[in-house]
Amino acid sequence: MGCVNSKEEALAVPPGKEFTDITNNYDAGVLSVYLTGGPLTAKDYKERLVSSEGTQTVFMPQSSYTIRYAFVSQRGYYPDAPNKANQDSLCVHTYFGADAEQCLFGVFDGHGEYGTQCSQFAKDKVPENLLNNTHFAVSPEIAYHQAMVLSNNQLHRSEVDDTMSGTTAITVLIRGRTAYVANVGDSRAVLAERHGDKVVAQDLSYDQTPFRRDECERVKRCGARVLTLDQLEGIKDPNVESWGTEEEDDGDPPRLWAPNATYPGTAFTRSIGDSAAERIGVFAEPEVVTKQLSAAHPFVIIASDGVFEFLSSQSVVDMVTKFEDPQEACLSVVAESYRLWLQHETRTDDITMIVIQFQGLEDEAPQMALPTPSGAALDFSTRAVPSMAGMALRRLPTTRLAAIEGAAVSVEELQAELRLLQQKKAAQAAAQTAHAAAAAAALATAGSGAGAAEGRPSVDEDTGDGQGPSWRTAEEVKLLAQATSSNFLFSGMQAEERADVFTLFERYPVKAGDVVVRQSEPGDYFYVVESGQYDVFVQAGMDPPLLVHTYSSASGQPASFGELALLYNKPRAATVMARTDGLLYRLHRSAFRSVVAAGGQPSATVRTLRGVEVLQCLSLTQLQRLADMMEEVAFEDGEYVIRQGEEGRDFFVISSGEVSCTVKKNLANAEEQPKEVLRLYAGQYFGERALLTAAKRAANVVASGRVVLLSISRGAFEGVFGPLQDIIDSEAAWKEAVAMQREVLSRKTMASGLQGEWRQGEGGEGGQAVAMQREVLSRKTMASGLQVAQAQFSLEELVARGLLSSTEYSALMLMEHKASEEVYTVRVTSVADVVALAKQAVVMRSRDVTRSLEPSFFVPGVLKSFKDNRVLAEVLMTVGLCTLDCLMTPLPFDEPSAMYIAASVVLGLEHLHWSGVIYRGLSVHSVIVTEGGQVQLVDFRFARRNEGRAFTLCGNPEYLPPEVVEGRGHTESADLWALGVLIYCLMSGETPFASPGDDELRIYRRIVSRHLAFPAHFSPAARDLMERLLQPDPTARLGGQGPASLRHLKRHPWFAAMNWDALLEHRYLPPPGIRERIYNFEGVSYAQCDPRAYEGDMGWANNF
Repeated sequence: MGCVNSKEEALAVPPGKEFTDITNNYDAGVLSVYLTGGPLTAKDYKERLVSSEGTQTVFMPQSSYTIRYAFVSQRGYYPDAPNKANQDSLCVHTYFGADAEQCLFGVFDGHGEYGTQCSQFAKDKVPENLLNNTHFAVSPEIAYHQAMVLSNNQLHRSEVDDTMSGTTAITVLIRGRTAYVANVGDSRAVLAERHGDKVVAQDLSYDQTPFRRDECERVKRCGARVLTLDQLEGIKDPNVESWGTEEEDDGDPPRLWAPNATYPGTAFTRSIGDSAAERIGVFAEPEVVTKQLSAAHPFVIIASDGVFEFLSSQSVVDMVTKFEDPQEACLSVVAESYRLWLQHETRTDDITMIVIQFQGLEDEAPQMALPTPSGAALDFSTRAVPSMAGMALRRLPTTRLAAIEGAAVSVEELQAELRLLQQKKAAQAAAQTAHAAAAAAALATAGSGAGAAEGRPSVDEDTGDGQGPSWRTAEEVKLLAQATSSNFLFSGMQAEERADVFTLFERYPVKAGDVVVRQSEPGDYFYVVESGQYDVFVQAGMDPPLLVHTYSSASGQPASFGELALLYNKPRAATVMARTDGLLYRLHRSAFRSVVAAGGQPSATVRTLRGVEVLQCLSLTQLQRLADMMEEVAFEDGEYVIRQGEEGRDFFVISSGEVSCTVKKNLANAEEQPKEVLRLYAGQYFGERALLTAAKRAANVVASGRVVLLSISRGAFEGVFGPLQDIIDSEAAWKEAVAMQREVLSRKTMASGLQGEWRQGEGGEGGQAVAMQREVLSRKTMASGLQVAQAQFSLEELVARGLLSSTEYSALMLMEHKASEEVYTVRVTSVADVVALAKQAVVMRSRDVTRSLEPSFFVPGVLKSFKDNRVLAEVLMTVGLCTLDCLMTPLPFDEPSAMYIAASVVLGLEHLHWSGVIYRGLSVHSVIVTEGGQVQLVDFRFARRNEGRAFTLCGNPEYLPPEVVEGRGHTESADLWALGVLIYCLMSGETPFASPGDDELRIYRRIVSRHLAFPAHFSPAARDLMERLLQPDPTARLGGQGPASLRHLKRHPWFAAMNWDALLEHRYLPPPGIRERIYNFEGVSYAQCDPRAYEGDMGWANNF
């Protein structure tokens, strides 16, 4: 049995709320039990019980009712294995996702040798994946399906052996007054419903077993044999399916068997795990039921099949009805189940039960801000749809008629009620269909005019609405402040910036039926709702649009939508249509950018600093920070700024006014008058040598009239950047390294990594030179640098052999020269796709960057380029084996391997940053590894020259730093944040701010809020490094203060074992973890390269 909650970070817990380990909740002196006999003593029986420490209470504030719940789980009794672990697990998450209106309850029944581990794994992962799913907020049914399937896949990849083990799963999500029930397997959820003075059991799940004809036929189509044990052993005819119903089960239920084999023998048709059974159709797709709760529903029961083996749903409801206290009810039912097991068997199953009691539910629910659509049972399986799918919510399966017959209410009465419910459902569906039809008509309308997406619907031209005033009323400011208070794009703004942005919002009145946002069209505006209701429709292919959400201001908290449009013009994911007349405020992306990008261009001071000779080694980022650090100081006419002969301490830039520079030949001669040798004016500088040394001043500098100066002392400079001489030396060392690599790469024999040779020198393992030759691509090796440089061939002479990576308009490919059989890595860009996506400027900017770079071991240069009306191609000075992610399967890298990769990336970034380039393309999907284990940066789609702060949102969303997401402007420090994400991913297999199924908006919110947690196996040094790289403040990021500051990164303790000189000179042997993965790598997939021809103007590519 696992703990109730072991994912506090993923499942946010509000202050004051604690989750406890249910394995430690039992108090034998307090807990009452209902033992009525059997082989166990009362003490032994109690020791097998786990409970909720009494009945717990949760208040649903908006829905205005109370939930009282309790759970009990009893470890099964097996005479031959008295210490067998409880394979049932359960979860209880109140305030699920930090939402006071959400609770999640679940029971997971494991089976097989590792059933306990499987159920505990699912108990942790299903809630986590559900909460992190992009559909969870508006479509829990879809989220449930994806969460269960994802959990199943994660279990397959985990360390738990689920070959013949797995778990069923029954979960109930309560959101306000709506319950969403997802079932995988044969555990059960049952709702109690009052009919007069009777309480009737309503099954909210439908056991997925071979007793169900639809499930039986489905698994047969997948190759399963469905036989009882008697049929399998030949005692009964295997061709006669005389199983009856589940209630008529004689202890030998039909089971699933592989063709010509006697496994797996499962009595259910769906499960999480069970990889062997999955081959014959036992999959993890859930059936989902949505149910509206009302005053007629006193409680819900969730229980494993150990409860229902000998008890019907109605019997359990009857028993629970007798108790006011949910825990007493659980104890009673569990004890009765135990008694019945021993009456029919010599053992008992694990028995787990949760009772959820509702108090204060009224017929009229309070008005909710975000109404949740009701729906029928949903099955998202693409292989077979059970007959339950699409039917009325209160459908009672025929296999449950035995339970109905035991109730006082008749079947005829229930059927009459069903007819009424179906009529009501039909009326609701008709209303929704009419609205959806209106949406479909609007979606079909093209062009501009009233109702056009992102347009100006129904605006009264006389009112002036739609224009952004230069002021806002107090009420408008309050509305906008409330609507944006928790929005990550606004939360990091200063008060004055927010005030400026609020003045740029436009009033935007709409009429019912107007389309505010149209799916698939580029978005330009962010919207805030002041009044009205706005329906959100999603359309898939040719299907009619589906209503998934409604925005409203009814809750008192202003709603908003479309914030991603403030970042870039990505196509809208949905259509938003006004249901009623209303008023919106909207903000255009360019207006938003005008505020956040203010000051992005280099100032006059920075331009001056760029001309200072001793500061040539500083990057533009460093110069900008230096300008920000300089303090203003004023001198009056005749005042000395510096005196000849005094020790130099400060550097000055003239902001306004002028100064006179005077010199005395003999400082000891008091009679000698200083002679003016130079006059300096605004925008000029003096005293720069003081940043390097304390040498005495060579001249006087005197104010000529009032002068305003910007100054910084050597101590202040070094406190931020370190000694200037160290920066100068670092640049010189980089230039020497570039010269060395240029020489090596121009030799006839390429660097060893390019040929597939591993060579170790000092600093590597054992301290001895080691060389390991490996064949590359069927003994075809790359031509030497000299051969390539002199090669004269056309693109038509190359044939594609493999695909390393691809983007929406380009691919990195392995290509072979037909005649020589030499293999090259070629970056191929489709001209037609570039034009279609309007990426011409991006492609040419990337080309300008790659052309300007000196070749490096870590950033391969371009050896040859081709251009025609089909492709733009660049032949790179490397032969790639694969991208990093290809070597991370099935497990992430160990720390020595991750350190080696990270160190190589650091040297690549150092090369780029000294070259004045911001990379912005780091991810495990874009960094390549050669046959020799060399790690290289080759993706320059997002690279740009460092010409001041950049504001474009680009790159892999999971690797973006907060300043990029918020649009505050970024520098090369953004690459150091991405390095921190990369190291985290290398060691864990996941990025720190994203979970499977996340959309970009959810990822961006996590990045800005910096919810960072480290796996337990990360070393303290690794954690410290990532903490210092993943700093929200780019100026505080380790190595983020310009290329020279990377020396501090290299000295971090995590890199203590790295011999940087050996790595730079290509004398460092890759760690065993990398060599082994390279040796076992089977090769990249084969791919063809045949882009279509483009017949239009290609003048934009003249300089390619």
